[in-house]
Amino acid sequence: MDGILGYLSAADYLPELAGKIALVKSDFNVPLISSDGRNLKIADPFRILQAAPFIKELINAGVVPLLVTHLGRPKGYNPALTLDPIAGQISAAIEKSVEIIRFDPEQGMFNLKQFNPDYIRGLFKDGVVSVLDNIRFHTDETKNRDSIAKALVSVVDVSIQNSFGTAHRKETTSNRIHEYIPGLAGSLLVDEIESHAKTKRPGSPYVVIVGGDKVEDSLQLMRAIFRAEKTTHWSNMFNPELNLQIGERLVDYVLVGGHLMYAFVYAQLTMLKEEDLRGLPGDVKKNLRGLREVRLKGYDSSEEGGYQYDTEEINLAQGLLRLYNNFQFRDSNPVEGRRLIVPVDYAVKRGNTILRSQQLHELLDDDEIVDIGDRTKDLYTGIVEKARTIVWNGPLGADDEKYTEGTRRLIDSINANKEAVKEIGGGSTNFMTSAYEKECGLGFDMGFRSTGGGSTLLETAYDSPVTISLIMSARKLLEGGYGIPYETLRKAVIRRQF
Repeated sequence: MDGILGYLSAADYLPELAGKIALVKSDFNVPLISSDGRNLKIADPFRILQAAPFIKELINAGVVPLLVTHLGRPKGYNPALTLDPIAGQISAAIEKSVEIIRFDPEQGMFNLKQFNPDYIRGLFKDGVVSVLDNIRFHTDETKNRDSIAKALVSVVDVSIQNSFGTAHRKETTSNRIHEYIPGLAGSLLVDEIESHAKTKRPGSPYVVIVGGDKVEDSLQLMRAIFRAEKTTHWSNMFNPELNLQIGERLVDYVLVGGHLMYAFVYAQLTMLKEEDLRGLPGDVKKNLRGLREVRLKGYDSSEEGGYQYDTEEINLAQGLLRLYNNFQFRDSNPVEGRRLIVPVDYAVKRGNTILRSQQLHELLDDDEIVDIGDRTKDLYTGIVEKARTIVWNGPLGADDEKYTEGTRRLIDSINANKEAVKEIGGGSTNFMTSAYEKECGLGFDMGFRSTGGGSTLLETAYDSPVTISLIMSARKLLEGGYGIPYETLRKAVIRRQF
């Protein structure tokens, strides 16, 4: 994919990058746990370990890395989400000491004593690698604005994207910065893009499983997945084998779990009309009518607890139900004629008791949905075992550590399917898979294990913003758009390509 019609791989141009300061966008957003409620430690270092080999390669080639990542979901400065809990693991993984360049909330910028090229080069000469503190402390990062981009280009010479976990987002350090300096792909990102290409070559039945806790993001991505066609992705557009399949949908089934269950429960309940209840037993009708005002527990972390009605989430879920589920709330045939498959029953915490199989009309006020139910486990297993392409992101339970039965049943069914092209993605997904493997003393056949969750879902439907940004940056470089300082790199690209 290298060259004028694709992105540039940084590994191919290390001699030209030697001595330059490279912004290295990484995904170190690892899951953290606390045993005492205060001190955080890494639950699973998978993402850091995956990124480390390329960073070491840069260091050995004399490239000066300025590592950039986010941690958690801060909306501005939050001292509880500094990189301190993960700095030691980064250091161990890249086999170099690291220094965090601190964010100054009063100035709204990183500490100027540390945040300058001379200081960063001096640290590098002493064997120390610089790491910007949580990049989302800067409020313009997630808004893809100029201010942080201009500050960074006064310090760094080139941008290297090695974070697939944020590839689905338009962020300043992944996109806007390439207006000013060339962007190249790190080896981890290259591996991710190439592996994701396999899931874009249609193999039916094509099944996507969506769980986790990022409800609105997942609903938006599901909408894109449903719309994707077998020829949507650039690599399939001119495939002669697909000429007769233009207009055919790429994905056959999307299965949902995790916190999405709440959105679809409330969507179904708010969509119910009297005509929908015809033919149902009297007690079922009565319960469904009463459930329209139900307040379930466990959806979010607000002080009051319970589901906080989010109009946008419910509207999105309702739209998906109408378009791809034929508004399923009866249990006649949950698969036939449907592409969106929602749970037919739920594991529910009621007081101190776990009820393993409660249907929609059996839910009560103050119930907490904690997992998919037993019948849904069987339903999902039957779909997954027949699949020829499987993409999974997000645990199916409402709590990764407490409620694992549904997720582990899914892992077993994916592992058992030896015919499908398979891919799993996301920090929690990989963490739960690894924990299950350790407990069993086995290694599971899960296919490619991606560092990105939402990015994995997005790549199912179309190219990520980062991929597009890198392709455009490569073209701008070849056209001389970055000016004289990058002439050596431009000539190296021309020599390599032509």
